[in-house]
Amino acid sequence: MGKFLIRLIKKNKKFFLLGKVLYFLFAANLFSPNGGRKKYPKVLQLPITYRCNSRCVMCNVWRMDHKNEFSVEEFAKFMKDDIFKKVESVGINGGEPSLVSNLPAYAEKILNLPSLKYLNIISNGFIPQRLLLHVQKIYDACKKRGILFHVSISLDGIGKIHDAVRGRENVFEKTVASIDEIIRDQAKYCDSYDVACTIVKQNVNYLVELDTYAKRKKYNIKYRLGIENKRIGNYDLREQYSVMEAPFRQSAIEFFHYLMHHSEHLSDRFKYYAIFKWLCSEKPKRMLGCYWQEEGITLDSKGNIYYCAVASDSLGSLRVEKGKKIFFDRKNIEYRKNIVKNVCNHCIHDYSGRPRFQDVWNFLLYMIKDNVAMKFYRFKARFML
Repeated sequence: MGKFLIRLIKKNKKFFLLGKVLYFLFAANLFSPNGGRKKYPKVLQLPITYRCNSRCVMCNVWRMDHKNEFSVEEFAKFMKDDIFKKVESVGINGGEPSLVSNLPAYAEKILNLPSLKYLNIISNGFIPQRLLLHVQKIYDACKKRGILFHVSISLDGIGKIHDAVRGRENVFEKTVASIDEIIRDQAKYCDSYDVACTIVKQNVNYLVELDTYAKRKKYNIKYRLGIENKRIGNYDLREQYSVMEAPFRQSAIEFFHYLMHHSEHLSDRFKYYAIFKWLCSEKPKRMLGCYWQEEGITLDSKGNIYYCAVASDSLGSLRVEKGKKIFFDRKNIEYRKNIVKNVCNHCIHDYSGRPRFQDVWNFLLYMIKDNVAMKFYRFKARFML
């Protein structure tokens, strides 16, 4: 009976859309977290190395010291720490993860987490053969444990635009080769994938071309703003990459307005609406949900623990003391509350999490009004003709 109802709803697009809208509303939070609750983290961001073969205009990771990073054996001990016992999702990033020669061995230790459901990895795709071998091995291990595996490849433009953003020559073709192979034989590499574009000065006026290219190639492409981020040490690069000043800001506003109306998934539409409204406001306010306000943790390649990567300083090191003591320390919890109060409301990093019910409701009203206005405009245009 349940399956019959699902098929019936899917056949009727209006019912299907209504179902998605209702689910989106019911999944929202009535109130925003204040950062004060002592909850075990469910999401782990894992910069597994500071080594990087990019020289991105919006990132200083490649300048950072990558000496004394954890071995597989030390990492295995970290993963057994009690603080990770309720982690359901892990995102591997860097630096560039594919530069870790024994990356699948690290992934094996992650897969031993008792509550794990999802594993994600993001790469620049510059070394297709090595990356694909890594993800194939990791996916094989994930399937044995029933863990869903997602791969994300960064693509910031076509040809020289991508190369300019990534600060390296002739890498566009290598990145595309990685993406195309994953799509060609996805069953071999991952359960799902996406292509991730970071919007900066260097590519903001070429995004329509990129989006057209991605649609032609059938890429599942997602967009995010390049922003200040403590983990990648890019505060001194703001003038080099940020689109917040005219005329770049207007270009970004127009593009996110376009995405808001043309994205397939409701969650993506809400994300792009939230970024669009943030860009349009003189006093921007965050609408996106964020697990890192109370249920996220970041662990870097030297054992240091942070709350979010965007705004948190190191809280302590697993090389020195237990994660539970660090994460739930009273002073650290007060520090997180301060971040949530003074930083989160102005942050537009596309961290995921449950948004506030009021923001979702305002988004739905906006979309309805915008849709009605467009239909009225078309009616007037037809009448005038």
